[in-house]
Amino acid sequence: EFMGCVGEDPEKSCSGHGECLSMRELGLRHKDAGGSSTPISYGSDPNGAGTWDADRIFGCNCDDGFEGYDCSLRTCTIGLDPEDSTLAACSNRGVCDHDTGKCKCFRGWGSSDGSGSLGPNNDCGHRLKLRG
Repeated sequence: EFMGCVGEDPEKSCSGHGECLSMRELGLRHKDAGGSSTPISYGSDPNGAGTWDADRIFGCNCDDGFEGYDCSLRTCTIGLDPEDSTLAACSNRGVCDHDTGKCKCFRGWGSSDGSGSLGPNNDCGHRLKLRG
């Protein structure tokens, strides 16, 4: 059995939510955590000891909304962690349900507007007022 996606039926490759690419091609399509294109030149030296696999190892490049080695997991909303303002799935204040792509917020947290106030983002970045 192959790792990644080589040798699979093209219709089933990457769970139907991405495309199978070489390490070289994946590097050229690299995106940073914010989603901006940041290409990496992988395997430009054919004799490079660290990149000999550029055209020999393959992996999935997932469509937007999907992630995982085989693109079978739905992606949840990325939001700002209210404590340190880093970007994280479900704002680090919930758990991603990869079957639905929706955040399940921890007690006391709910959907925000992207800046910490109540809103529609489903990112768990809003602190709820608990009744006690």
